[in-house]
Amino acid sequence: MRDYSKKYSGVVGARQRVSGRAPQGGEQGALLKLVGVVAVAAMLVGVASSIWFGMALQDGLGKLDKSRKEGQFLETTNRLLVDERDKLLRQEKIEMAAMTLGLYPPAEKQLRRP
Repeated sequence: MRDYSKKYSGVVGARQRVSGRAPQGGEQGALLKLVGVVAVAAMLVGVASSIWFGMALQDGLGKLDKSRKEGQFLETTNRLLVDERDKLLRQEKIEMAAMTLGLYPPAEKQLRRP
């Protein structure tokens, strides 16, 4: 029969091999934990602020697009209204409207020059 004890045994010579973590120093271990906590907190604050800034940026771009479209609409409406005003203020149009109301231009002797 074969002897497998040397292959699977944790005992080498007279001492047994023990695996595990080496004990950390008291102050140094606490300092490392504190640094880790600060790093994780900073990371969480960074992620939260980047998400918040991203949402604020999207909201601002949405408002900008909406106001740009509204400005274009108002500009075209203004252009149409200016054209309509110019048509209404033509001399021929005013004289035609005055005649339908029964008004006539004044005679030469009715005019007064200051």
